[in-house]
Amino acid sequence: MVREAASGPADADLLHRVEHLQRGYVHCLDDGELERWPDFFTSSCLYTIIARDNVERDMELGVMRFETAGMLRDRAVATAHAAVFAPRRIRHVLGGVLIDAAGDDGIRARTNVAIYHTSADGDTLLLMVAEYQDLIVEQDGILLFREKKVVYDTLRLPDSVVYPL
Repeated sequence: MVREAASGPADADLLHRVEHLQRGYVHCLDDGELERWPDFFTSSCLYTIIARDNVERDMELGVMRFETAGMLRDRAVATAHAAVFAPRRIRHVLGGVLIDAAGDDGIRARTNVAIYHTSADGDTLLLMVAEYQDLIVEQDGILLFREKKVVYDTLRLPDSVVYPL
């Protein structure tokens, strides 16, 4: 049974835990610790980067799509060691977390995000503005993403998306 998140001490604690998970996730990526990225997900999961207009048309085609932590690990290794692309740094700026619902199936949360990338020559550009649409579950007292959808609003991405976002 899913219930709408109410306000109160228990809900404030849950919001704090979800915010902590979200901050840990983006710092992992911003710090370039790609080998830790899959640790934020359940073993069976969904990670996708998809345009908002595709979501609104019920089209599943996205820039990236992975369905297991093993697939995430493969992407992390390929990005860190095998992929050939111009080096860059990424930086996330998060908005506040909104918990839409919490229940037996997990916590449904949304977070606005702006993602910038800085090239080796020092130019910083906005890569995208997006919304994280997450399904978060608790396993052994730890919150993990069962689903993380990066739903971006930007119509033209300035460069290829190489890194997980």
